Formats: sequence, structure tokens, C-alpha cells
Amino acid sequence: MTVSAKSRRLDGPALRHPLGAYLEYRNDPLTLFYEQAVAHGGSVRLRLVHQQVHLLVEPDHINQVLVGNAAKYEKGISYQSLNYLLGPGLLTSGGELWKRQRALIKPAFARRHVDTEIPLMVECGQRMLTRLDALAEHGDVFDMVPEVMGFAADVVCRAVMGADIDGVLPQIEDDVREGVSWVMGHMAAPIQLAPSVPTPANRRFNGVLARLHRVVDDVIQRHRQAESTESTSLLARLLAARDDAGHAMDDEQLRHEVLTFLLAGHETTGGAMAWTIYELCRNPLVLRQMRAEIDSVLGTSESVGGISTHTLPSLELTGRAIDEAMRLHPPAWAFSRTVLERDSFDRFDLEPGSIVVISPFVNHRWPEFWDSPLTFDPDRFTKERNKARPPFRYFPFGWGAHLCVGQHMALMEVRVGIAMLLSRYDIELVNGMRVRENPEISNTPDPVLVRLTRREPSVPMARAIQEAAQ
Repeated sequence: MTVSAKSRRLDGPALRHPLGAYLEYRNDPLTLFYEQAVAHGGSVRLRLVHQQVHLLVEPDHINQVLVGNAAKYEKGISYQSLNYLLGPGLLTSGGELWKRQRALIKPAFARRHVDTEIPLMVECGQRMLTRLDALAEHGDVFDMVPEVMGFAADVVCRAVMGADIDGVLPQIEDDVREGVSWVMGHMAAPIQLAPSVPTPANRRFNGVLARLHRVVDDVIQRHRQAESTESTSLLARLLAARDDAGHAMDDEQLRHEVLTFLLAGHETTGGAMAWTIYELCRNPLVLRQMRAEIDSVLGTSESVGGISTHTLPSLELTGRAIDEAMRLHPPAWAFSRTVLERDSFDRFDLEPGSIVVISPFVNHRWPEFWDSPLTFDPDRFTKERNKARPPFRYFPFGWGAHLCVGQHMALMEVRVGIAMLLSRYDIELVNGMRVRENPEISNTPDPVLVRLTRREPSVPMARAIQEAAQ
């Protein structure tokens, strides 16, 4: 890190353009952050129009913001735009509201609850495979990203709201996608207009909000009218949640949380699946090893019913490959904080109102933290190396008190989806193409063009099928 000699502030590039680095940020924020951090040896200050943004890389500095002096910071400017779409739910809220909601919500994501969702994940995976079978049969080239995003949306919508949502699921997917597009435009705008300003984009966004609210409110009311034993959905668990004083969430707060889970569980999980498939196709040796593991544990396509809490932990290489894909391409590529109270670091100060950005994308590729950081290597994530790894080298789900409550569910879902895909198909990345990072609310590949070929059952599985028939 470099520090200005005139004052205790981070150094940064000399930017003569009146917008500073804003145009580079709009075009490719990942490259901007990474290259400027490398050029300045670590943390760096960047001007975006009139805002000074402080990108922190060094673990001691990140720890001070997220853990040691967390009370001096609040969620930053990126969350303000998201708040228009989601409302003050767990992702966007702060202070006492966040503490109360975190305490109410965390038990609903306990491992014992998440494990019961595995049959649902398999069911949604089967629907994905049915769609993909037709593409495989004709040898079509297609983009895998919408397919795995559809799988992730199917899982999260049914897990959160229950199984009886077939009639509204496509509309939810479309509206969430359009809402995300509006949020990204609002977040990056030099002048941010409130949704109440009647621009064409805002009118479309308000229509999206109205539809999402109607759907979610209707589901909440149906859950309230049903007997508590009739649903095992996340929403049912949230309806039953009580704090220490016996208080429950009202319908408005429930809506905020449901919308938060629909967005967070859809975008990040689908992105992690797509990036894992992409990296496996580019690394055929790892792909062959993973397929051998999956065949050994599960067999091939006809055996997906064997996916369970007992078999999934045995897919150890599969889990490491997912971790490594999220290292290179973290779905949550950056997050921000705003300084509430002056904070002093070893070589610089941050004044109230300053903007802090922390980027897992930068830290996950930082040369001082990783050997050959751009190489895909699942062996980085053996149990021994995980235990020995210092903090803030790898944090795809955040850190500290704000660690994602849905981490276990997301990793389980990606493992189920990847296992089902590789068990069923040979996947060819067309022309060995390199895809573009697409850092919106989450970082997704754009696109992943593939061709699928149905696999034959493995010898043990073929024998098992024959014996079952007899």
C-alpha cells in the first residue's frame, strides 16, 4: 500500500478526467479494482465522479472494518439501490433491525432444516435435466447460464414459498431479473433518481415491484391461513419464529425477507454453478476425476435418487472444485461500507462519509495470498489447507457477523446440481471459448456456450438396473 506524504490518506491514480475512474468502473469494475490495487501495492483510493472510494485489500484493514470496529460503519451505497427492490430485509438493513432479523432468521437455516431440502433440490434438478435432454438429443449449442439460473430459481422459490407456485414461478423469475437490471442502472448512475420520479425505467420498475409484492403477499396469507403442520417451507419457519420477547415478524417484514431470499438464493447459486461448469470444461483432468468420484458415489443418470445427506459429503473433490470456482469467480464480487465515525488505520485515516469497498474478487486472486492465483486448482481446498489459511484470503460468503446465513444451503444446492449434470451428460465447451465476467449484483459468466451428450450408465449402475428389472 502507498500513502500520501502530505496527509494520512491512501494514494491513488492521478485522474484528470472530470468523472475520474467512473467510465472504467461502468465498463469493467473487476479489472479496474484489481489493476489499480496491483499498481499501488494493495489498498487504493479511486475517484468516481465526486466520490472517493477506498478499496481495502490488506487483511488487517478489512478485519478492522468488518469485525474490530464494525460499529463505526454501516452498509454502503450499493445497498441503498437494493433497498428499493428488496426493502429493509436482512441483506440491506443495519443496526437493531438487522440484529433482530438475524436472530429470528438464522435458526430457519439450521443444517437440520437445510438437509430436508435435498429431495426438493433433486426434484428441481430432474426438471432441469428434462429440459436439457431435448437439447442433448439434437446436439444443440446453447447457453448454460439461463438453465442453471432456472434451476436455482426453481429451488429457492419452492424452498422459500412452498411447492404450490407453478403458476407464478416464470413471472417471479422475469420480474426479479428486471428488478436487478433496474438496481444495477440506479447503482451506477452519476445522479440517482428515486423510483417515485416517473421516468420510463422507473415506471417499469414500479410495475415489477407491484407484481412481486402481490405474489409474495398472497403466499404469506395462504401460509397464515394454513395449519402450521401443512408446510415445511422457509416461510413457514419464519412465520413461527419468535424473538426473546415473543415478538414475530409482521407481513411487511416477511415480504422484505422473502424477496431477499429469492434474489440472493437465485443469483449467487446459479452463478456459482455456471462458473464451476465453465472451469471444469476448461480443466478436463479435474473433470474426469470429478466424474469418477460422482460415478463411484452415485452411479450415473439413473442413480440421482441416491443423492442424500449420507452421499453428498463423499463428493469431496466436487466440493473442492466448487470452492475453487468461487475463488476465481466469487458471486458476491464486492460489497461496500460507509464510515459513520472517524477511524484510524496504521497508515491512513477514514473520515465520516468515506466509502469503503471490499472485494473478494481482488483478494481471491491476490498474488501475495495465492500461488499461481489464476490457475484452477481444487487442491487449494483440502481440509488441511483450509485450516491453515489466514483470514480474508477467501470469503465468498462474507465475514464476521454478516456471514451469509444461507451458506450451507447454497453449497448443498450447487453440489446437487453439479452432480446431477455430470452424472447425466458429457459437457463440451464450444470452441474452448473464454467467457466474460458479468459483475452485476452477483458475478455471472456471459455466456457459457455448451453442447451436451447423454452418457451411458456406468458398468456398476447398468448391472444394478438389470438386477432391478429382473
